[in-house]
Amino acid sequence: MSIPLSGTIRSKPLSNILEDLRRRKATGALTLRSGVVAKCIYVKDGQIIYATSTEQHDRLGEILVKAGKITRENLEHALRISKKSAGLKRLGAILVEKGFLPPKELFRGLKIQVKEIIFSLFLWRDGEYQFEERLPPDLIQLQIDFEELISEIIERIKAEA
Repeated sequence: MSIPLSGTIRSKPLSNILEDLRRRKATGALTLRSGVVAKCIYVKDGQIIYATSTEQHDRLGEILVKAGKITRENLEHALRISKKSAGLKRLGAILVEKGFLPPKELFRGLKIQVKEIIFSLFLWRDGEYQFEERLPPDLIQLQIDFEELISEIIERIKAEA
């Protein structure tokens, strides 16, 4: 049975929605909303490739500082440059250009960010979801192993319980 393209996570758990998208080999954006917070999981051919969030603590810079990959000062400097460029330069590119972060660590940081966003969604008790068959043209595409991700999430939830 197929999951509807929109609904609530109270009636259709996120794990079921993601499994359905994987099984369908869907491509597009799954947006979840709870109050003023919006988080989006991007899939291509059923595989998770990226995630975004409107929450401040889910931002790449915050994730990199928390992981000890960059300092708060590095982040503040890069954010000032990004603001001056009117957002034309991505934060990650600035961090690499300035030598604050090697490209390999940026890639790892992006994967951590995506996993953290998705993990946080599994903790939501309520919210609405909508799937649209579209991907932004400039989207960074990571390869996130679905089974590995679900295993990690289950282990984290057990550890925090």
